[in-house]
Amino acid sequence: MTSPQGMPASMNEQAIVLGRARTYLLLRVVVDVVALVILLAEPPAQSRFPLYWLVVADLAGLGIYRLWVVRRPASATYAQLVYAALLILAIDFSLGHVTVASWMLLIPLCLAGGLIIARPGFNSLVTVSILTLFGLYTAALLFGRLPLPMAVPINVAATFAIAIGVILIALNALTETLVVHLFQTQTHLLQTQVQLFQATLELEQQKHELYDVQRDARRLDRLSAVGQIARQVSKTLRAPLSAIETALAQPQDTLAQPETAEGIRVQVQSALHMLDGLERFASLGPLHPQPVNMDDLLIGELSGLSTPPEVTVRLEKPPILPPIEADPDHMHQLVHQLLANAIEAVGTAGAITVSLAPAPEGLRLSVSDTGPGIPRSQIELIFEPLYTTRPRGFGLGLAICQQVVRMQGGRIEVQSTVGRGTTFSVYLPSLPRNLPVELAQDVAG
Repeated sequence: MTSPQGMPASMNEQAIVLGRARTYLLLRVVVDVVALVILLAEPPAQSRFPLYWLVVADLAGLGIYRLWVVRRPASATYAQLVYAALLILAIDFSLGHVTVASWMLLIPLCLAGGLIIARPGFNSLVTVSILTLFGLYTAALLFGRLPLPMAVPINVAATFAIAIGVILIALNALTETLVVHLFQTQTHLLQTQVQLFQATLELEQQKHELYDVQRDARRLDRLSAVGQIARQVSKTLRAPLSAIETALAQPQDTLAQPETAEGIRVQVQSALHMLDGLERFASLGPLHPQPVNMDDLLIGELSGLSTPPEVTVRLEKPPILPPIEADPDHMHQLVHQLLANAIEAVGTAGAITVSLAPAPEGLRLSVSDTGPGIPRSQIELIFEPLYTTRPRGFGLGLAICQQVVRMQGGRIEVQSTVGRGTTFSVYLPSLPRNLPVELAQDVAG
């Protein structure tokens, strides 16, 4: 069984035990240090050997326990608790008489076993061992086998010893019940962690499989798009190339005429213009975000805009609009293409309204025109590369706009009414939304 970190469950359990052992060590060291300070400041008047020797011996035992518990937590904890019980009983030998008050320290020692090693039976082993030592010691005192005078009457000492034994047995039963419950809870927790880890692995595997399916689907989409673009390029280039071929088939004197040469030049420029648009569409490289003031960018584009005399252009924007993180070149292409599309839509007379407004995700850029509008059946097709319904268009402007918006992580919406006009609304986030690397490459062409 493994933990969610890929480690065996036993190692995870050992880390928990070591954490409890460190807490036990800290408490014991604090108690010993305080006792050592008190004993050095006011040593007992009568003692066979200094009590602080026992404190020093206890600190040495804790040091050995600190080194041993890392390798064998259970055996090291058992040996340390039994060693500490022997030191408690040795207090009587240091003072030269029996002091039943020190026996009370055996109670927390028995409880510590179950709190450190939460395994069924371990606390019982510690309690039985300490009770055995305590019982043998008390029996030796009662039968005079140890030459230690009693500070209290023999019957009081015996009653006190029996009471301590009963308390230890009762506390052991309670501790064992809690330890069993804690052990079962830990086991269930580790099993749950393992199941969660396995579920996470399966989810990651399914995620990779889904990503592979999506990647294959994108490849098929790209192949389909390439075929569609190839057909559209062939269809669009066929007209100017056929016109050029027809013109070149004319007699030499006809080719020398200015009208024929101008016609050929117009057709060549038309083909080159379409190829330039394809190059712009395919050369949208990776994003290089930096702060962009869209209002300043719009003012710059509108100042260089050439429109017919009967076409009016109006800009609506708030007094202050915070910048967004975007690629300046991409934003220039986006605004240029939307304005060019609006100018072509209105023709020689009409109105164009450009507006900027804050949006929850960043800002909204809208370009409205009073052109003929777009039929509902064509709205879903206008972003396809080389799709156009205009005699002078090549169907690349809106495709470029959509690519720019998708690379930024935004969206573009179209509202159009036939005979009244069209509005393109672009929602741009304040920060580019991260796309998967391969998907970003697909979007960028």
